Amino acid sequence: MNIEIRFVHAKHSEKIEGHVTEKLNRLYEKYDWMTNAAVFLKEEQHHEGEDFECEIRLSVPGPQLFAKASDESFYKAINRVIEELSIQLQKKKSKMQEQ
Repeated sequence: MNIEIRFVHAKHSEKIEGHVTEKLNRLYEKYDWMTNAAVFLKEEQHHEGEDFECEIRLSVPGPQLFAKASDESFYKAINRVIEELSIQLQKKKSKMQEQ
C-alpha cells in the first residue's frame, strides 16, 4: 500500500509520520485490498482547543473511504480517524462477502 502524508500549516514530524504509518500498516494487515492512503495533517486555530486535524482518504475497491477528526494533539486525532476507518473497512468487508 502506498501512503502519502502531507503536513499543512504544521511542522513536519518524523514521529507523527511514523505513528500514522504504523496505524495504517496495521489496518493493511487486516484489509490487504487497500491500495493507497492520502493523509493530511493540519494545524489550525479552533475555539474548542482542538487545533490538530487529521484527514485520511483510503483507496479501496469501489468508492474511496474518508474520515476526519480534530483533537488537542495529532496523535489523538490520528487515533480517532483510524478507529473510524476501521469501522468503515469492516462494513465494506461484510458487504463484499455478501456479494
